[in-house]
Amino acid sequence: MSDAVVTPPARRLRLAEDARVAVTGLFAALAVLRRRRVRGPVPRLPLDGLVEMACLFLLAGGLVAASMILVDPFIPGLRLRLPIGVVHLFERVTELGLGSVVLWPLGLALLVLLGAMPHLDPLYRRVAASVVARVGFVFTSVAGVSLVVLVVKYALGRARPYEALLLPGPDAHLTFSLFKLKASYSSFPSGHATVVFALAVSLALLFPKARWWLISLAVLVAASRVVLGSHYPSDVIAAAAIATTATFWLAKVFAARGLVFQIAADGTVSPKPGPSMRRLIALFSPAHRLSGAPSASQEARP
Repeated sequence: MSDAVVTPPARRLRLAEDARVAVTGLFAALAVLRRRRVRGPVPRLPLDGLVEMACLFLLAGGLVAASMILVDPFIPGLRLRLPIGVVHLFERVTELGLGSVVLWPLGLALLVLLGAMPHLDPLYRRVAASVVARVGFVFTSVAGVSLVVLVVKYALGRARPYEALLLPGPDAHLTFSLFKLKASYSSFPSGHATVVFALAVSLALLFPKARWWLISLAVLVAASRVVLGSHYPSDVIAAAAIATTATFWLAKVFAARGLVFQIAADGTVSPKPGPSMRRLIALFSPAHRLSGAPSASQEARP
């Protein structure tokens, strides 16, 4: 039955069924990731060995501590000393680090692809599955580490720079009020910097040729949080280190299961070849849809 003759109630029922299939497919994809057999060789990424990780931890910790002592005291009130044009520019830039700006499009893309897969022919079903795996990797990278950082920052309760202006004492920038659970006391680590670095690093692993552009954009968004007086440099340094480490770890999880990444004999991880642009553009073409495609519940029947 073509869309031209589908009645509105029937179309609503089809959309509801597609939404149900999409959500079911999402949980099925997570189950596949959990149950998929780990393969050899052991994947290796830069700085993911035990010694390298220990050195990275010490370096990041040292930078955070040094920033807290030497740089952070100069940040409260910085926004007030800058030209208004610079402030307005960074107000636009900082929106790129909003979790809603990043996660909503990724999540909707996942659901749309999962809902469309049962209606595609076998070839384009595989194309859609390949895209789902890649979008799922990026979404999980950003959402997973952002959730952890959200809990940590509200638990530690560091006063933001604009709040420190109102606090007494010479070391107001070091004020931590555990479990204060207020937005003005959720400075460390930076949520925006976590989102944008998780996004940049995950995309850099998928598209290595664009890695320096992606990391530069992440640094710019992280700097905007300092310029606007919402975070200290130590907040964004800590967020960048946490997001990068978490994303590298997740890439190893995917690579070890043969998803998204491939592993060379020496353990080097690289992205698998993805669908061509022609096939991506043609993914939702009506020519590749199966007429009368069964729903997930119908496919499960004997």
